[in-house]
Amino acid sequence: MLSSSWFAGYCLLMMTTDGNKQLKCPAIPPGELLVQKFTESRAPELDSLYSTIASRLNNDFRSKRNKRRRTTGFDNRASKTRFRNKQKVGFLNQTKSDESLEKDVNKALPRHIRRKKELNKNLESGFCMSGDGTKRLRTHVWHAKRFTMIKRWGFHLPLGLHGRGKGSRALLKWLKNGTVVHDASYYSAVQLQGSQDFLLSVLSTVMSPFPSSDTENVLSGGIYASTMLHHVGEINSRTIAPVIYMWRPIQQSTDAESDCDRAKRFRKIWIWIHAAALTEGYNALERACESQGKVNEDFASVRCISLEGQFGTLEVMGSKASQLLQKILRPISNMSEQSSVLKKCSSMGAIDEHIPCSGIFPLIVVDPRSLTKESPEFDSNYTDLWDAEKGLYLPVEESVLCMEKHHQRLLSFCLTDNSAEVNASTNIHSSRICPVILLRRNNLMDSVTRWSIILPLSWVKAFWVPLVSIGAQAIGLRERSWVACEAQIPIFPSEYPECNSYSTLMEAEAAAMDKEAALRPPSVKTFIIPIPPPWSCVRHAYKMNPAELEHTEICYNEPDAVEALSDINIVVARSSRRLSGFLNTINGDHLPIFSHFSDENTLSKIMKDEKILDHSPNRDSELGNFCSNVCFVRVILHAYKEGSIEAGAVVCAPRLTDIKLWLSGSSNKGDLQVPQSALSTYFVKQDSGKWEFQAPKDPAAMESNRWPIGFVTSGFVQGSKKPSAGGLCDAVLLARLRHEQWSSVSLKQRKKEIYVLTRNLRSTAYRLARATIVLEHQQEDLHCI
Repeated sequence: MLSSSWFAGYCLLMMTTDGNKQLKCPAIPPGELLVQKFTESRAPELDSLYSTIASRLNNDFRSKRNKRRRTTGFDNRASKTRFRNKQKVGFLNQTKSDESLEKDVNKALPRHIRRKKELNKNLESGFCMSGDGTKRLRTHVWHAKRFTMIKRWGFHLPLGLHGRGKGSRALLKWLKNGTVVHDASYYSAVQLQGSQDFLLSVLSTVMSPFPSSDTENVLSGGIYASTMLHHVGEINSRTIAPVIYMWRPIQQSTDAESDCDRAKRFRKIWIWIHAAALTEGYNALERACESQGKVNEDFASVRCISLEGQFGTLEVMGSKASQLLQKILRPISNMSEQSSVLKKCSSMGAIDEHIPCSGIFPLIVVDPRSLTKESPEFDSNYTDLWDAEKGLYLPVEESVLCMEKHHQRLLSFCLTDNSAEVNASTNIHSSRICPVILLRRNNLMDSVTRWSIILPLSWVKAFWVPLVSIGAQAIGLRERSWVACEAQIPIFPSEYPECNSYSTLMEAEAAAMDKEAALRPPSVKTFIIPIPPPWSCVRHAYKMNPAELEHTEICYNEPDAVEALSDINIVVARSSRRLSGFLNTINGDHLPIFSHFSDENTLSKIMKDEKILDHSPNRDSELGNFCSNVCFVRVILHAYKEGSIEAGAVVCAPRLTDIKLWLSGSSNKGDLQVPQSALSTYFVKQDSGKWEFQAPKDPAAMESNRWPIGFVTSGFVQGSKKPSAGGLCDAVLLARLRHEQWSSVSLKQRKKEIYVLTRNLRSTAYRLARATIVLEHQQEDLHCI
């Protein structure tokens, strides 16, 4: 049988006009057509057509040799086809003996068949794993075809697009004029549940700062908060990771409900932790619950549950991120049972107006792969994301959607296919609606919006492909770090040296660099740079003026002090409260470093105060406290006129003559550089594997030496109009530099920024840069992109 639409199209092509008669549409053909009768009626015409073609080809219908494909696709021997079919389905040759038959049964299928079956699965929860136990994201196949993959934190993750690691200019254009998307499903949640007052007591032992400044909105579930996670009872020591936490939204409390009743309500809280610190963070939270339970038996009701493999996270960033979400997310028609925010937002266009930064937006949306424009009604059997332990519905299988699309195309041509029936779904546990949670993250540079979509892990592929198809550019870990650096946001764990995850990452990078260097011939080998940077060398900068720091010279001549210098415990102040506590510990309240101002106008007024420098930070009585306590603060570095700052560069303390030389524009500023002979011995690797700073002994090299006060954690992004680098510097040394620089100029010439010198580890030249202390402009620096 031939379809009626084909016959109708053929008739339209064969019709001709006779004289001035108008072209008339023929009668509608029947629904079915007998092929035999049709061919018999057209036989003379086909014979004529065949003879014409044969005469043109000289009866040679063979394809030309230059047109043939150089493949084995033409080999259609029955034996070969039969062998391939047996491989695919696992059939065996029945003529084999029983012993060989048993061996073939245990023989695994080919890798490409096993891989296809494995990656086509869409489990309700959990990640698929490779042979060595490394987890795969649900978008692994999509990324593996387009990105360079890397094993990190127990996952196969996309590092970046293929090539030499360039492309930052294109990324910045996407971010400014479009949208980028990143699969951050390697973030996992840990759920704590119990009464509200018990949960608050447990969290206060492992989080700092806690509670948030906006405690009421955080407790209500309207916004999330960021904090640093610590081990139990070790708030002032080594930290674990930056985390964000959110409470399950609650209904508005009635007036009759007392404060005591509110504190005893059963609550749930999610703590989102990076994969690099998930095990350590979960163990710390579990120990906190156990330790509180030993003190008070009532705390035993608090439970700690790992939700790893339950949810996925998609990060959407860019100037057009909200418009893209409006296209991809279609709320269901009935929202009567949703939160008050959902009642206000009848469409995605109202999100920007009702959701503030750090806001939480629960939503039920239609499957983005669906072709129908009508939204399904709300199902009473719907399961909220907070009740994931009860089970979540899987998305409709891709094969069913493809069959539906095929039938819709047939219907558009007025055709029907009676050979197959369209089933609503092949899985009774599938659904066409999905619960999601939108997080409105803090804006990037130039008010570039940023969203995070939390959804069931089984739905990640269903949202990923439509997001990319409508214009979002996918990025990997490398591009994601560029975005963070451009937005002046620290990224975990590469910019958190106080955490164990940082040491693990640096060890992996150092091993990869050593392996790469071992493959190079000796003629092209370069000297090795320290990874990670030797943070302990900043204490050497306390003796940069030996005339005033005689006590410090004695301190460094003692063997015990040198050993303590190499085993420095890195402490980084990520909040104004932490920095103020450190200054109180060392009696350094008079230091010109300010962490308690709410706006820049206050800092400008203090800067013009003549008495602000009455207390000198170089008094010998205070050097003992400064030498034994080291606290780093994050700074933003901007190059003065020229120079590029790379990750790992050393930040040094300049002399006043160096600053005047650069500000005057003198041509002799290029003389400030490390001698080439001393470049490879600036940092020396000890037998223990640790790196140490080695002060030059040559008088000429000593004259050009500038003492290190910190290191750069994220370098310039090539192509940025206002390039900036992130670094960590010693707080006391920055205060000393500011005191020295403010004392040498008039009140009107004082600057908020502090002049420092930077030097890339493979370069000999020092470059002048301006350092801005982050905590002087904001209360906290806990943003984790």
